[in-house]
Amino acid sequence: MEIEEFIGLVHLTQKLGLITPPIAEEVLSHIRLVNDNFIDPKILIQNNHLTAWQIGKIIAGDGTMLLFNGYQLLSPVGLGNLGRTYKAKKINTGEIVALKVLRKKHTSNNAETLKFLRQGEILKDINHPNIVKTLDLFPGTKNIPPYLALEWIKGGSVYDWLEIKTFLSCSEACLIMEDVIKAFLYLQKMGISHGNFSGAKVLLDNTSHPKINNFRFASIFDPLTRQIKNQNSLSFDYAGLEKHSNVSSTPTQSDIFFAGCLFYHLLTGKSPLPGSFQKRKEMYNSNEFKLLFNTEFEKTLPSETLPIIKNMISIDPKSRYNDFLQVQIAIQSIRKKIQSEYGVNSATNGSTIFLVIRSDKKRQLIKAYMQNRGFRILQANNLEQALNVYSRESFKHLIIELDSYLSIKETFAKMITESELRRRFLHTVFLVGKKKLMHIPARHGNTFIETPIDFSLVMEKIMLHEKT
Repeated sequence: MEIEEFIGLVHLTQKLGLITPPIAEEVLSHIRLVNDNFIDPKILIQNNHLTAWQIGKIIAGDGTMLLFNGYQLLSPVGLGNLGRTYKAKKINTGEIVALKVLRKKHTSNNAETLKFLRQGEILKDINHPNIVKTLDLFPGTKNIPPYLALEWIKGGSVYDWLEIKTFLSCSEACLIMEDVIKAFLYLQKMGISHGNFSGAKVLLDNTSHPKINNFRFASIFDPLTRQIKNQNSLSFDYAGLEKHSNVSSTPTQSDIFFAGCLFYHLLTGKSPLPGSFQKRKEMYNSNEFKLLFNTEFEKTLPSETLPIIKNMISIDPKSRYNDFLQVQIAIQSIRKKIQSEYGVNSATNGSTIFLVIRSDKKRQLIKAYMQNRGFRILQANNLEQALNVYSRESFKHLIIELDSYLSIKETFAKMITESELRRRFLHTVFLVGKKKLMHIPARHGNTFIETPIDFSLVMEKIMLHEKT
């Protein structure tokens, strides 16, 4: 951008109230010292004065759209059927919020407006560390559409996190679910059902602090009798579940079912609900709805875990937990059992296991099994990479998938001539074909396990070596 254009951009930005006069003067003073006729407007982004989206809007002549009834819009973060969500800053306080604004096409529809404002109305007096706060609720005027200002959560949703991590260890998943359940226990006491729960409705302030969001389909019920006082129209999945089971469950039991689906997803990397909206719609309409289970990953879970999840996601409400207190006790029992059996707690990791497994699927299964029992996992594509890491950070166990000794002969020979200390403590588990590779040099700490892999046998060998 030519320097004259950039100066004009800064003046316009100041005029719009997006930056203060002192900041505008600071920026202009800086460019006067630059002996160049071209200025990259990204310097406004680098110094956190504006966002790239804001600059684009200003250059396009839409700068006035960035100011909205006392808020400065920073960037769009979500587009829904009912409204748009922006990261925004309250001008008079500088507070960062998530600003949900009703789409103009719905402003003349009273039913849609009430549905949009429902979350704010239900949660306006609720203050819980695991529920997103409503900070401002505006019902709308002729010129300004209705909006909600909610607490800004910087970490995205649980689903965003799972796209990176794929699945969590049992200990990690239990900690997240325990916080989610604390929120549900509070709501249960207040007589509120979420009505549309999923991982997309769980936002993460950080990896261990989930907050429930989006109560547009919430129902109000009597906490004592569980009778519904004020039911909103059921969400797609809640209505589909009720239709399929042909039994009306309590609002709390419906929330338990979908919380169970999230718990299963956290542990196995896949939701038991068919992922496609269209697929679920067809199943609900044809009354052929069925859950999809990741049975291979189920084998990696501690034995106490699966019965609890299957109870939570039982199609028949009569077989499901009645309330979240029962769920809380059950999930706490899993975490306590893991702590007592494997010495796992939230503050520390167990010994480190290094995996050299070619198959992504096999590697993930072994990783999940060992993580669920408290071990820290490192990974590499070959033995050389593993030993390079070992030279910087020693680990206790190495699991390597092996077709031929010749493929690692040179590296392995180097490994067994390393210092006596390393030879004594590095435990190597070879996953081999049905024929054992007997010509691998004898060495203290070698274990051979034939395929197909028995996870419990791998665990047995590792625990035996841990004790020695």
